[in-house]
Amino acid sequence: MRADLFMEYHPLTSTGEAAVQWVPLGSDDPNLRPFLVALLYARILVAHAETRTKLFELVDMISKQNVRDEGHTGFLFPEWILPVGFGAPEQRIWPWVLVDSPRALSKPKVYNATLQAFPESRYFGINLKMAFGQERILAPASPLIAITSYAESTDQEGRCELAVLLWQVNEFYGSPDRVRIGSESKALAAATTAIKSGDLRAPKN
Repeated sequence: MRADLFMEYHPLTSTGEAAVQWVPLGSDDPNLRPFLVALLYARILVAHAETRTKLFELVDMISKQNVRDEGHTGFLFPEWILPVGFGAPEQRIWPWVLVDSPRALSKPKVYNATLQAFPESRYFGINLKMAFGQERILAPASPLIAITSYAESTDQEGRCELAVLLWQVNEFYGSPDRVRIGSESKALAAATTAIKSGDLRAPKN
């Protein structure tokens, strides 16, 4: 399974439009989509130190809120502004406008996130190919786009399940300072193990 994220960002207006397409490869099981979304989120945490803390905090806040109210709230991320400095105007990482088809975009940059299965270890991994350019905006925006797109395509139960998964990925790390290279698969495995244990309690904060 692969998720293709088509992203078109306009620096002059600090606005972006995006479309997400799910491409069946070995499997088109929709139950696998949250795992790929969580892996994309973890990969961007690993890859982009500049926005790691803020991204971690936003996903932590919204996922916990959805766990507490069982997916009723939805993934409504607040505005996120990135100071550029050197007299340049600030750039808006979030929000973006999600469109139904990449045909609505003129020249989008594309991120391809492919879910990988490792049967011997029972782990899932991700192969992420990122288009060149505008990485300071597109990289941290990409998991928010994937999360929002999936949340809008599913029901309340699906949003709750995604929220629990993202929450437990963050619980594995504990804090953005503990994010390490190559940890995505371990984070997802720990999250799924915790969920299957049945011992989770709603987060207090």
